[in-house]
Amino acid sequence: MGRLIKNHWARLIVLTASVYQVGSAIEAFIWPKIFWDLWTKNLDGAVKPVPVLQILNLLMGLIGIAWEWPLKYLAGSFPHRSIEFRLLLYPLSALLAALIYQGTNAALYYLVGMAVYFWAYSEGEVFSLSKSRRTEQADTLIMDSGDGNLNDSFPANDDVPVKQIRSFNGVLNKYMHVSGTELVSTATTVSTTSSASDLTVSQRITRSKSRSATPASSLASRSESPSMLPSTPERRQRRSRGSTPRKISSPSSLPTSLLRDTIPPNLTLLLIGVNPGIMTGTTGFAYAHPSNLFWKLLHWSGITTVRHPPSDTYRLPELYNVGNTNIVERPTRDASMLSKAEMDAGVPVLESKIAVKRPEAVCLVGKSIWESVWRARKGRAIKKEEFCYGWQDESENMGRCEGWEGAKVFVATTTSGLAAGMSLAEKQAVWNELGAWVVARAGTDAEPQQENSSS
Repeated sequence: MGRLIKNHWARLIVLTASVYQVGSAIEAFIWPKIFWDLWTKNLDGAVKPVPVLQILNLLMGLIGIAWEWPLKYLAGSFPHRSIEFRLLLYPLSALLAALIYQGTNAALYYLVGMAVYFWAYSEGEVFSLSKSRRTEQADTLIMDSGDGNLNDSFPANDDVPVKQIRSFNGVLNKYMHVSGTELVSTATTVSTTSSASDLTVSQRITRSKSRSATPASSLASRSESPSMLPSTPERRQRRSRGSTPRKISSPSSLPTSLLRDTIPPNLTLLLIGVNPGIMTGTTGFAYAHPSNLFWKLLHWSGITTVRHPPSDTYRLPELYNVGNTNIVERPTRDASMLSKAEMDAGVPVLESKIAVKRPEAVCLVGKSIWESVWRARKGRAIKKEEFCYGWQDESENMGRCEGWEGAKVFVATTTSGLAAGMSLAEKQAVWNELGAWVVARAGTDAEPQQENSSS
């Protein structure tokens, strides 16, 4: 299941509200009536004899449709890409719709749409430029920078861009929410492939699997082969009318990650993630994407006394004796882009780290990590009835070596915002069990210190 792009959802809701508003305004011309005339007649003059509210509702509805469709002259403009403008305008549209008898549905839809837009705004979503304008802007940046290094110009982001053609033949997806890294990718693609070929290929990344893009050169050779695609006037005419070059999507991974392990010796708890996301790999801070629940769950479960920002990644050992590492170091947009072989190869490295640093317990942040450990140890996949969240049997301790029994293993839920298999309450219940243990251990460690200070 892909991640919900909230401003796209809100756009569809507001489009529906705008259509309702236009229809209700037209009906109100025929049957002018104030919705609130049960309590007051003071507003009747706004609908008859002069249809002021009808005209205003008709105009606001048409503006909403032109804005959200969008109309050619509005598309890509600052007002069209601004969520703030919407949050200022649509309350007025909702109010006008609520005043006439026929506009209650439109008003309700506007309220829901505004709530979703505010949700998107609070999570930092933005509207992207159109593909053509992104390419133009990328060209300009390449010319300005010379070396094509745009990492300082745009922030990295883990969001999964939605590229599939959907309703209205994809018109509503034209200005889809995308991360800043996609613009960087477009710039790189334009600079490296313009001299070789105009053909590029899109990559589709899903929760279940990822597929590598076919090299553009092989596509070009196949498309130009006379035996496969004979060139005819009809075929050339059809291509010129209906086909457009497809652009390559944003990078699915980074070559290196700035995130570093924080594993001093004798930790109380070592948190083990799957791999860094794109934003984490770029910033060097663990679980950096705002949609990730990691820092919230640490605080809610009591492992940390306050909700720390990702920038406090390297302070956790000194503050709480809690460290962090990953089973795979390569950053990707989505953990599902890692193969089982790559995950399994990280298990012996992980066991070695634990054996050297000897934490008291380890927490595997995600079911897939425990599945990899199980495959590496047992040589087979874990059965459904064999898996459970929480503390595992002592025989499954990790990092066991001569003279040490290993670290206890706690399997926690994933904290990724892309994972929708469990509700937030279910995730929190699992993390609360781990938090209770950490709090108890902190209290046990504090007692000898108090005794020493009193003596």
